[in-house]
Amino acid sequence: MKGKRRGARNVFSGIFSHALHRFPAPPGASAVALLSMLAAAAIVSLGAPPARAQDSPKMVIDADCQAFDISTNNEIVFAVPKLKRVKKLIIERDEINLATGPNKGKRIVDVDKFIPDQPMSGYVVNKLAWGPDGKHIAAGITMQEPPPDYHPHVKKKGEEDRSDDADVFSVGGRKAVVLFDDDGNEIKVAGSKDRFIQDATNATWLADGQTVVYLSLAPPYTITRVRPADGQVTPLFAGHTFDTVIWDAPRNRAFAVSSNLSLRGRLTILELDLMHEAVTEIATIDNYAGSLAVSKSGKKIGFFEDGDTIEVIDIANPSKRIMVNAGLGVFQWGTDDDRVLLKRGPADQSNDLVWVGLDDDSFTPALHDLEFHDFQIAPDGQSLAVTVPGKRVLKLFPLE
Repeated sequence: MKGKRRGARNVFSGIFSHALHRFPAPPGASAVALLSMLAAAAIVSLGAPPARAQDSPKMVIDADCQAFDISTNNEIVFAVPKLKRVKKLIIERDEINLATGPNKGKRIVDVDKFIPDQPMSGYVVNKLAWGPDGKHIAAGITMQEPPPDYHPHVKKKGEEDRSDDADVFSVGGRKAVVLFDDDGNEIKVAGSKDRFIQDATNATWLADGQTVVYLSLAPPYTITRVRPADGQVTPLFAGHTFDTVIWDAPRNRAFAVSSNLSLRGRLTILELDLMHEAVTEIATIDNYAGSLAVSKSGKKIGFFEDGDTIEVIDIANPSKRIMVNAGLGVFQWGTDDDRVLLKRGPADQSNDLVWVGLDDDSFTPALHDLEFHDFQIAPDGQSLAVTVPGKRVLKLFPLE
């Protein structure tokens, strides 16, 4: 059963159509007068925006924050690229830092101590994720190795000295997951022959602080559970794969999109119990275009049905659905279940942020229509972190 289709195709059409309905223009009004009237009416009709960020950030991290995450304790872990030249080779090794408040924090992963015995290897931090307890971190990394033809100590007969040639950058290689505590101490999987969890991505700790789940490298995904303390590794939902998986770690569950587990072979949203390996079918859907996200209450789930439409499903009552025309992008839920914060366009490109009201058809620009590369609403819903384009300086704004 389809829900009611709400919203406008963009912020301004939604605002001005609402304003025009409330404040119709008098007969014979000029175009200029009509536009002025609409602009003023739109401001009146908007009223006080819900959960709008204030003008001044309460914390600024003046570093190139390529990856970051906010804990339940409102501490921010972030990775900063560090380039190092070894002869003609340039390698990247990202340091990991912890910010506990304005001008407060520490470096928890030092690049030279982290990989001290491999001077020709580097790594890039792609993703950081706090565990629900605020004491454990999972980092997704890509190892870097020299190009296959790089042999700095070998010179062919008659070859000139080329030590001043252009630098050669190391190339991306194997992906892995590294586990840390909040002091940066590495947590290894007992009994593993490898230092890291190899060929893994998108890892998270679960609520017990003892268990980690992660995905295979590419869709269709498989899910694996591991207990680092005793080395117990368990492939979950054996024989089944998923097109998309998102974690709800505080509740030891995940949500997935797949046709693989549906009795009817249709595209289905599933709830996955990660501790007991149970599967619950939430709803069948016609199409999935991205940005699957569960609300902070855990009661609703939303996703892009197509290039324009956010579909919201009440988990307890799946037939109760809302459709909002918003324009494709990525979004996160606010503290309540009635709005999401949307960044339009591809996830890896900068754009402005807009609060999308799911129940009142509202579209409210956030942070003065400025563009940002990444954003995250803190777990407690009281702060909004953004990184600016270019050098990704991180700014933390309070949410009213």
